Amino acid sequence: MTEPSTIAQIQTQWQQSWAQAKLVWSPYVKLREPQWCLSSTEAAHEGLTGSFAMIRLNDHRIVIDLEKVHQEGVADFALEVLAHEIGHHIYTPANLYDNASMLSRIRWGLADIENRAPFVANIYADLLINDTLQRTKDLNIAGVYQQINKTAAFSNLWMFYMRTYEYLWKTERGALASHMDLHSPKIDADASLAASLIRSYSKKWLDGAGRFAALMYPYLLEEEEYQKARKSSLLILDAETAGESGGTISGMASIDMEGMMGAIDPRLEASRLEGKVGADTAAGYNPQGGEGPKQGYLSPSKYIDFLRQLNPKADEQELLNNYYKEIALPHLIDFPREMNAPTSLALPEGTESWDTSDPVDEIDWIETTINAPIIVPGFNTLKRLYGPDESESDLKKPLDVYLGLDCSGSMGNPRIRFSWPVLAATIIGLSALRAGAKVMGCLSGEPGSFMETDGFVTSEKDLLTLLTSYLGTGYAYGIPRLEKPFGQERRSKSHVIIVTDQDLFSMLAAKKEPGEESNWVIIEKALKNAGGIGTLVLHLHPGSHKSEIAQLEAMGWHVYYVTNEEQLLKFSSEFSKNNYQFKTH
Repeated sequence: MTEPSTIAQIQTQWQQSWAQAKLVWSPYVKLREPQWCLSSTEAAHEGLTGSFAMIRLNDHRIVIDLEKVHQEGVADFALEVLAHEIGHHIYTPANLYDNASMLSRIRWGLADIENRAPFVANIYADLLINDTLQRTKDLNIAGVYQQINKTAAFSNLWMFYMRTYEYLWKTERGALASHMDLHSPKIDADASLAASLIRSYSKKWLDGAGRFAALMYPYLLEEEEYQKARKSSLLILDAETAGESGGTISGMASIDMEGMMGAIDPRLEASRLEGKVGADTAAGYNPQGGEGPKQGYLSPSKYIDFLRQLNPKADEQELLNNYYKEIALPHLIDFPREMNAPTSLALPEGTESWDTSDPVDEIDWIETTINAPIIVPGFNTLKRLYGPDESESDLKKPLDVYLGLDCSGSMGNPRIRFSWPVLAATIIGLSALRAGAKVMGCLSGEPGSFMETDGFVTSEKDLLTLLTSYLGTGYAYGIPRLEKPFGQERRSKSHVIIVTDQDLFSMLAAKKEPGEESNWVIIEKALKNAGGIGTLVLHLHPGSHKSEIAQLEAMGWHVYYVTNEEQLLKFSSEFSKNNYQFKTH
């Protein structure tokens, strides 16, 4: 074990270098002093393992394992190491959003091995930062790697990494890439391309991320090679988990088309310039496009995998809720606006404390005297409150809405593949909540099982958690589910929306036990007791089941036909605007 006095000396030395390290980048850098860990055990509690330094983007901290610094022999490189860590905070990835954007682009270049994106991002960011520090800031970054290489387990990737620095800094061959048995023309060629890429994209590093990933792809494709690469690189992985505990990053559900098309293998670009191939290929390009509206979004499963990669501590249900909310946002109603034009007289509604910051003429002297014969301004003085004389019943209130979704075996799992019914329900539900209404959601796959919110709720989280759940039981939405909310007439009127398909008619015709109400009676009574508009959204061709449709319409139900699920977007947007959009007259 390292002597405490030695660690204390290293800490003092590195603390003295901190101010100078900030000046390397700018005199205006504002970062808190690093978290100095006197032992590797203490560093592990901070999340630092393997390397002697790391960054956290959630709290903009740098963590240094001083015991590891001593063990690896880099104690004399305080300025270089600290300036490098600062570079992660102010250059790349700099913040949680840019970190997410970089990982997104890198994933496009790592088809089928997207789980290696954080590793690639760390290597890419290190190359950008270190080239800047060595070449333009005159720091001895090469010396740091020469020290690390004394004990490093070289792999093909580590040789590629070291050769890239040799090309960037024009050092002698073998100055950093010292294991001659791993030298090869292929690694030399790839390192030359990587050095050119780092220089070309130093100012627009995000644009080069996908290309760098495609360049590294062959070194990571095989599991055995990847594990060797990790082992040789472990000591420098200081930003691989930088986004941990950083919450949910917005804007990541949509496909970054620029990033996808930019995941081009630089080898192919070089070959095209030499006339050897005819076109570029994006390594992660999916010719079938994405999912959701205009096929512009990742699948829910890929979105969750991506966001969990950014923040391993992220809650999967919270991510799924955010996914559908993010896609729904462009289609929600505007937030209601308050009208300030008074239309009635003001009536007294009580009193509250008068503060010395309030106008003197607001003091109600009679109430103040009755309350306290000895008046102390600002302590026991009161002022009168006034309100409009119109009753609440005179104001227009948005109707609550009931959302019943068929979640039988024919419906897909919204956690795995994009679900149009869930998006439609999300648009209507969130629009209703924006307008001040309450929402009840119900998933039903019956005979089998069902789930529903605890009555009509105002919680966005409760609603989305319900809508994004999955049953996969039975064959249709269970009409008896309408008994609980609408078995009796509601005091507050409610719209009723049921999204299902032709199996609804089998459910309506289902036999009941003697003495039980038929489903036809239940669906008619429910609409009457709800007091609002009832809409059956049916995945059905118009003209089918004419007699049953006529019977439902005679009850007052509206029938909206969709022949493909994408039409649910139009329905939900129109319904929300017609019933919940604020209108001026």
